[in-house]
Amino acid sequence: MKLKTSLISAAILSAFSTNALAEETYVQIGDYTQILLPLGGLGVSLAKGDTAGSWQLTKSFATTMIFTHGIKFAVDKRRPNFTTNNSFPSGHTAAAFSGASFFQTRYGSAWGVPAYALAAYTGWSRVHGDKHYWDDVIAGASIATLSNLFFVNPIDEDIKVSPMVDGDAKGLQISLSNGFFEGGTRSKKPPTTFDPKFKFDFLLGPTRLKSNDIGSFASEQNIEFGQEDTLTTAAARWTWFASDQHSFSYLTQPYEARDQGKVEGGGDVYAQYQVWDNLVNWQYDLQLGKQWIGKAGLGLLIQYAQASLYPDSSFSKELEGDEEWLFYPLANATFGYNFTPKMNLAFTGEYGNNGDGEVLMTDLGINYALNKRWDIGGGYNYYKRDQDNAKTFRKIEFDSIYLRLGYAF
Repeated sequence: MKLKTSLISAAILSAFSTNALAEETYVQIGDYTQILLPLGGLGVSLAKGDTAGSWQLTKSFATTMIFTHGIKFAVDKRRPNFTTNNSFPSGHTAAAFSGASFFQTRYGSAWGVPAYALAAYTGWSRVHGDKHYWDDVIAGASIATLSNLFFVNPIDEDIKVSPMVDGDAKGLQISLSNGFFEGGTRSKKPPTTFDPKFKFDFLLGPTRLKSNDIGSFASEQNIEFGQEDTLTTAAARWTWFASDQHSFSYLTQPYEARDQGKVEGGGDVYAQYQVWDNLVNWQYDLQLGKQWIGKAGLGLLIQYAQASLYPDSSFSKELEGDEEWLFYPLANATFGYNFTPKMNLAFTGEYGNNGDGEVLMTDLGINYALNKRWDIGGGYNYYKRDQDNAKTFRKIEFDSIYLRLGYAF
């Protein structure tokens, strides 16, 4: 009997050790890919004799790292494993996507698709290993991608070949140009015929959790969590301009936090909660004239919500938790005013109701067009969702101030 018990115990310990080793391996692979992707981009460009590409990658990568680590220092956000305060944005993800974006832009999808797959794995491994939140990963990937779009050209745009005639001599003239402070072709003012059909927007900023009511498992234990750590938000939005009046957009925006609280009786408990919004919207431009902006439409909010309790900050053994998917049909409207052809102020409101609960989102933003391709903006966003029968959050309310950078293509 003693021998049998010992064997069972050994098997359990072995299983835990194997699982821990596998988890660590996932993270270590991400440690390697964040180096291999940009280094691989540099190696391939040098092997091809593409010195212009090597220089563009160097500038793009350096810019990505400066912005990423500058924001890390300014934000001072604690990591989900409760260690250091440099979580936002993810440096590993930024490095990996810097290399992947270079492969895609410079050499096309044959190089870019597998590189992006490795970069996506890198971001996943950082979340899986409790090194980062999902908004950290979105921020790192977006910073790298936009830096790449500013500095890196497709290789065929960098090599200009033109006929040359000098008396009786004929030949080809090849010119290469890319100064240190000069961006790529996408950084410059596009031609007057430029008519973009798509747009990518990256938004980031601080978030304030104003109130929340966690579901039944928290109320039964009388737990109140007061979030004192820095909260951030990062969102990515893709828009398709189907015509002059019809546009379709998809936005993904995770809100995540971990916190320490007290249960009745004085014991410590740790909470992990997440609300991840995915919005699909259609808008119709009312075409109110040159000065006024008016749009209205419909949409759908698909929300993943999760809340769990843990006995310690390792977040490895769940005491209790719930997760759910919620769906809210939406109506949206945007009204604004164009101060100049390049600058406007716009207010957007969205309201959704699924019969069990409701969601309200408002946004006030100022926008400035740098040219037809690039624009920048900032604003204030308010969010409130109520649903009494929700398993995770019966109520959640927060607001944020954000900076936005957009790229049209």
